[in-house]
Amino acid sequence: MSLRRLTALCCALAVLAAVILARVYWVGSDTAYAASAGRQTTQTTELPRARGNFLDRTGRPLTGIETTRYALCIPGDNSYSALLPCVPYQAQTLLYERRNTTSPFLIEIGQTAAPAGTLLLDEPRRTLPSPIAVHLLGYLDQENHGVTGLERAWDTVLAESCDQTAAVCQTTARGRLLGTAVPEIITEQQGTGAQVKLTLDADIQRLCEGIAQLTMPRGCILVMDIATGEILASVSMPEYDPGDVARSIRADDTSLVNRAFATFSVGSVFKVAAALAAYENGMDWFTHDCTGSIEVDGQTYRCALGKAHGTVNLRGALEQSCNTYFVALGQQLGGMALRAAASELGFGTAVPIAPDLTAGAGAVPTAKELQSTGQLSVFSFGQGSFTATPLQITAMMNTIAAGGTYRTPRFCYGITDADGTVTEKFQLPAPHTVCDAATAKVLRSMLQSVVEDGIGYAAKPTGGTAAGKTGTAQTGQFDAAGDELLNYWFSGFIPAGDPKYTITVLQDGVLEPETSSAAIFAQIAAGLQVIEQSAPD
Repeated sequence: MSLRRLTALCCALAVLAAVILARVYWVGSDTAYAASAGRQTTQTTELPRARGNFLDRTGRPLTGIETTRYALCIPGDNSYSALLPCVPYQAQTLLYERRNTTSPFLIEIGQTAAPAGTLLLDEPRRTLPSPIAVHLLGYLDQENHGVTGLERAWDTVLAESCDQTAAVCQTTARGRLLGTAVPEIITEQQGTGAQVKLTLDADIQRLCEGIAQLTMPRGCILVMDIATGEILASVSMPEYDPGDVARSIRADDTSLVNRAFATFSVGSVFKVAAALAAYENGMDWFTHDCTGSIEVDGQTYRCALGKAHGTVNLRGALEQSCNTYFVALGQQLGGMALRAAASELGFGTAVPIAPDLTAGAGAVPTAKELQSTGQLSVFSFGQGSFTATPLQITAMMNTIAAGGTYRTPRFCYGITDADGTVTEKFQLPAPHTVCDAATAKVLRSMLQSVVEDGIGYAAKPTGGTAAGKTGTAQTGQFDAAGDELLNYWFSGFIPAGDPKYTITVLQDGVLEPETSSAAIFAQIAAGLQVIEQSAPD
């Protein structure tokens, strides 16, 4: 090689070396680049986030938080061999599968003592300290998000209630801790502290659930505060375990159905609406000679067991639940009058429960359907295509008890701050007048006669008064022996003279209940008296 070429090569190498040195100096002094490099070695493991709670009307938590102990497993620092003896059997597989991962991860260790130096964390999980109102509250998925009920409706609010934290580790490219670095817990997002306050009364809810567990294999109970329209108890049977929903799915036993919000054939409870229509249309004078059956356009309709009630007026027809009277009354009133009364009482309209959550709307026969005398006849005593929810029946009965004012049932006050003060109220439609106070008073008196002198006698509580209406509805469903399953209702209010609570009891899809719905109503009424007497002044 010539001297000239050698000199050129040396110069080129010198220039290249100078460029490399300059580049190294620039990288070392560039803070933005240094920060970027630092970020490349930072591993952030988001930690499970606690969920806000539901509170009852007095501020008592209906839900809570239980914790499960987790350890932060760091790849390559002997975490696998150190933690393997500490983790439950079901978690050992996960630990084995992720032993060579390049990112830190959480592994459940239960209550076992962990090796010294292990970062331990408590994962919060939703719990029901004393499980009540499971159908109303709903359940969560594996990601701690609401799937059904109020948990789903208020999911965003409850999910953002508590702080979102994370474990931050400075690691090598292979996920090992960098030098003497130790994991650090940081707050990524500050929690709002929000909770959701409900109208439920924990004491009344437990009372109703206890009675339901002893008396009804399937059905529901609702208790409403007459003056406010607030729901104090909402029970659905059979119950389910929110921690093991799969079992209910496998059983296919309808335990996941919230019957308070589901639609059913109603039967004679609807006669209250027909009685209201009679007063509103000036036909409260109407009488009928009941022979046990009535024929309309070639179709025969019968009273229960074909019993003849003789000449009955509106009061007597309610007392004895006379089907033929209401068939005849319906023909006189016409379909539009009955339909208007049903609409004013909330039938055919979905009841708002919480954001994006409503109860069923049910079905009211259309004006065209009611041109058929057959449809009009069965609608007059709550059968045919007419369906409603127990919640709608409760609102109807509450309207009569409240002097003619319809109030949309309320389940949620709204969002509270950390101190329990409602900061964002859940809005409902304003109350509206369905009938005047004088009409409501007469109807209350008639419904008291149903209990005092009529077929609702089993609803009378010990040492108190009650008013209400029975109902037995055909369902079109049959058991293996070919016997039709029926819906058994009682809806009413206590005390009869100065009403405070509206109570609805439904037992659905049974041949004949062991305990009548009216008798269950009486047990609830007696229990409410005890709760009131034991309440502090």
